[in-house]
Amino acid sequence: MKTPRFAAIILAAGLSSRMKQFKPLLPLGKATITDHVIATFKSVNADVFLVVGYRRDDVVAGIREKDITIVYNPDYEKEMFSSVQAGVRQLRLEHSVFFILPVDIPLVKPTTIRRLMAAAKENPGKIIYPTFGGNRGHPPLLPDSLIPAILGWHKGGGLKAVLKEHEKLTIEISVKDNFILEDIDTAKDYQNLLKHYRESRLIVK
Repeated sequence: MKTPRFAAIILAAGLSSRMKQFKPLLPLGKATITDHVIATFKSVNADVFLVVGYRRDDVVAGIREKDITIVYNPDYEKEMFSSVQAGVRQLRLEHSVFFILPVDIPLVKPTTIRRLMAAAKENPGKIIYPTFGGNRGHPPLLPDSLIPAILGWHKGGGLKAVLKEHEKLTIEISVKDNFILEDIDTAKDYQNLLKHYRESRLIVK
């Protein structure tokens, strides 16, 4: 069986409207949360596609890692699904599986990503969710067979609705990683994130 080539679509195009600060450039350690997410996927040899929109020039200038593909979503003021579609459009033929992760869920562990990748190799064509405590989290890992459905979706409900329509393809992988469930929507969430980061001694290399 051919070894799949993994891609990671990181969503960083939104307005951060619920926070006073711009989420993609929030500091995390010596870098930004965007750098941290990029480093996580680069550490497992995934090809990174960073979807930008609002303040795109600031995001591109503010990250350390340049060996990635920048995708501009001109419709960033619409729902997040427009950024998902923008990222998916840029995938190459060799990308048979791809992650989708909003940038404000930055502490997912590399071990979790590797576990999902191993599951994809054993279960080709499946939608794979990580779970913690019985709850599905991020990032889902999707097969390239879903690309037409994602790009052609017009029924509303975004990616969640697309995946629900293909629920029969879904498998769940339990992981020891509560960070798959933790996002940043408020200033309090961000402070909690920094606390967890320090406690976990997660380091961007």
